[in-house]
Amino acid sequence: MLLAPRSAETKLVLALVALSLLSGVVGAELISRGFEERVEAVGATVLAGAAEAFRGQQAAEQEKLAATLDALMASRELRTAFLARDRAGLQRLAAPVLAALRERERITHWYFHEAGAGRQVFLRVHKPELFGDTVERFTRRRAAETGDLGAGLELGRTAFALRVVRPWVVDGQLIGFMELAEEIDHFLTALKGRTGDDYGLLVQKRFIDEQAWAAVLGPRVNSWNARADLLVVDATDPADGLASFSGDIDHLPEAGQFLGEAERAGRVSIRGIFPVSDATGRKVAALYVVHDFTAHHRAVREGRRQAWATMLLLSALAAGLMVAAARGLVFGRTDGLPPGQRPPGG
Repeated sequence: MLLAPRSAETKLVLALVALSLLSGVVGAELISRGFEERVEAVGATVLAGAAEAFRGQQAAEQEKLAATLDALMASRELRTAFLARDRAGLQRLAAPVLAALRERERITHWYFHEAGAGRQVFLRVHKPELFGDTVERFTRRRAAETGDLGAGLELGRTAFALRVVRPWVVDGQLIGFMELAEEIDHFLTALKGRTGDDYGLLVQKRFIDEQAWAAVLGPRVNSWNARADLLVVDATDPADGLASFSGDIDHLPEAGQFLGEAERAGRVSIRGIFPVSDATGRKVAALYVVHDFTAHHRAVREGRRQAWATMLLLSALAAGLMVAAARGLVFGRTDGLPPGQRPPGG
């Protein structure tokens, strides 16, 4: 038999059902938010791992360059030619060595610097026709000022290079400086091979020479006008949307920034970006990271669906139990009372 619409029992039943359903909705939403927080936590972890992988790659390459410098400085033949100021003889000795280093170790630049006040370049092994100029790069100045290793990323007219400069000391006397460098265009490919993630390197355009960039890439693939402020100088997968970052690299936190999820061709990825500083500490670029999150995304979505279903089912069961308890413990006892003794509305 249906209860009277305005009876106390009806009101209580409706209140219990509404309270149970509301509790279920709130619980399901809290659990869903917990899943979303886990997604952001995973994203932050992936971003931190990518940043650490990039720094680790840089540190390993820098150590390789420094060790190679030490070995080259120990060469008596190189030292003799340099002290004799025999530029042609030094080039004959160094050129085949650089060719082997380029092939095996990706080392692309080799300099011999004078030790005098002018500190001119005595020889560029990779470009022997150019010499006699003064190099004012930070790594070169640091090596001269500290008498120790000067190393770090330095941005040229079109690309990054990792440079290592060391004072060349023989029998306690400074005879010059030697420098090795490599372009870092292989960094991102190496990182992807280790982590499976996609990477892109964005450089602030104010540090790049537009004409040199156009000359290197040519008119067909010149990407200078793709963005007003940033230039994608390298990417393992350009289609992953590097242009989605619209912030300011100068204000990127050192720990990086989580950029959320993106979906493409049925795959879900999480994205992040962190600053890349040159040898002077300037934030001149940023590393963009794309991590495939498809499996995790499906698990999170399924978890949210199960959370809602479970909480609503529990709410319905709780409502049924409370209604049964109310009818049995409260209204069941009043059914046997004379009409005049029943509660109002009962």
